[in-house]
Amino acid sequence: MSSTSPDFFAWAVVAPLTAVVIWRTPAAIRSPQSRTLWLVFAALDVSMITKIGSVGDFLYDVTGIDDAATLTKHLVGIIAVAGLLKWVTSVVPGRDDGQREPTYRRVISNRPRRIVTWGAIVVITAIFPLSYRRTGPQVEDADFIFQQAGHFWGSLHLILFYAYLIFGMVCASMMCSAAARDPRASGPVKVSMQGLALGCAVGACYGTLRSAFLLARLADKPFLGGGGFVDIGSNITLIGCVALVLMGSTVPAWERMDARMDAHAAVNDLRPMWVRLTQAVPGAVYGQPPASAPTSRFARRAPRLHSQVRGFLASLGDFWNWRDLDYRLRRRITEICDAALQLQPYVAPGMREEAERTAKELGLPAHAVAAYLLRTAIHRLKAGDPPYDVPPEAESAILKHGDDLQAATRELLPIGKAMENPVAMSSLDRRLANL
Repeated sequence: MSSTSPDFFAWAVVAPLTAVVIWRTPAAIRSPQSRTLWLVFAALDVSMITKIGSVGDFLYDVTGIDDAATLTKHLVGIIAVAGLLKWVTSVVPGRDDGQREPTYRRVISNRPRRIVTWGAIVVITAIFPLSYRRTGPQVEDADFIFQQAGHFWGSLHLILFYAYLIFGMVCASMMCSAAARDPRASGPVKVSMQGLALGCAVGACYGTLRSAFLLARLADKPFLGGGGFVDIGSNITLIGCVALVLMGSTVPAWERMDARMDAHAAVNDLRPMWVRLTQAVPGAVYGQPPASAPTSRFARRAPRLHSQVRGFLASLGDFWNWRDLDYRLRRRITEICDAALQLQPYVAPGMREEAERTAKELGLPAHAVAAYLLRTAIHRLKAGDPPYDVPPEAESAILKHGDDLQAATRELLPIGKAMENPVAMSSLDRRLANL
């Protein structure tokens, strides 16, 4: 075995783990609920870092303890598994039918998990000095398992560690698998639980493979494939376990990111319609200061250009602003609908029915009717025409929206685009000019 091979596989695990730890750090600082999973990845990252040869040499130089990196890796690995069990039990709901929880869930509840974890730490640490000792910094072909193969105390130390690993991975896999099969689980939650269940199952295979090799060597029996098979199989299962666990744990985060991107796009896509309506009805904008005479020389000398520049800068501000997206989208939709409500009195009585009939004759979509009503009302308001004396309940609202912001966006966007469609609007104008 070359000295570059273990380092290569170690770096293949450390690189994504470190990236995830850095990415999750702000959330872990802000939210206590995110800290457990962050600590799991941080502990796993430290455990994998100690597999790097130069790190092992550094720990030996600092502590003077043979195989200090190996003991650190095992103890921090136990902490990572215990943290994973704690996180899984907190996110996977228990039974709500009044029946007893499965045995594996009761075994890894808080008190039993802590007893088993501390017991494993104490026993593994106590047995470690009895393992086969070597002196000096890490050397080529220095995988601890191959040094201890056939040595009773060293093998016992490793088998106890792998037993805890297998126990934790199997329990976590069973819990995540049960959560994925729950009829209430769907979409990203189901995919997340499936990824975690498969990742933990692969992690259990890692411990099983290495334990079987140690047991075979203790019994002085040949092992299928020998040490080379164990080395390659261990690296592949370890990378697979980490990759699947990372994928499963980040699926909900990607869902939230996708929702943020949808909200950001909706805020910007609705801006042209919002600008047109709120310019006609400035009072629909919450917190809008009263209009005042322009004070800058640029605004007085070139009011049109000044307005265009301000609009361009405001659109840039919307594009680069990723804060409070849900609030901003809800406010934008509400202000659009409020502006439409204030334009309602400028729609002639009976115009909606005539516009609907005409649009049907012309083969125009239904949203062209609302666009035409808004466009006509804006023109009447700008022309200084008085509103029609029609009770508010006599006409249905031009625009309506529910609690689903994305559904409201999908309804409003075609209306806003239709208002800018000169062909459709002029067709309705020619047919409804007398109303």
